Amino acid sequence: MLPIGAIIRLTLILIMVLIGAGGLWYVTGLRADLAVSRENARQMTEAVAQQQAAMAQMQAEQAQIREINSQLNTQIALQNRDMQNLQDRFQRDAAGNARNFGGLAAQRPEALERAVNRGTVNALRCLEIASGSPLTPAELAATKPSEINRECPSIANPHYKPAPGQ
Repeated sequence: MLPIGAIIRLTLILIMVLIGAGGLWYVTGLRADLAVSRENARQMTEAVAQQQAAMAQMQAEQAQIREINSQLNTQIALQNRDMQNLQDRFQRDAAGNARNFGGLAAQRPEALERAVNRGTVNALRCLEIASGSPLTPAELAATKPSEINRECPSIANPHYKPAPGQ
């Protein structure tokens, strides 16, 4: 048998070895947890950066939508003005007096037919443009009242600027 002193020494050595192994195991676990935490932090940082980029993109798109809406509202206002002008043509003459369309047709049918045919051609061209047809070079270059499409000058002749009161 072993003397008591040797048993105590062996027991103390065994306890120290167990404490050392337990400490090593604990530190290894802490290192693994730290590595997982670092990876999670990196992924969260990337996610935040992606969300910030997405938010910036959304804000830019919202600004673009607001600008397009503003342009559309301007275009609608111009088209409404053109529509009102077209309606007024049948009801008023150039001097602003009430127009008797039926009496005018009875007095000068050929002249009225030419005017209606020209207006119909212009109105059909307005529909083509509104449907996406590109403007012709003549439409783009029109700057005088004699060169414009009188039915929808705001969309058919973008460079034409009417004089005040027209």
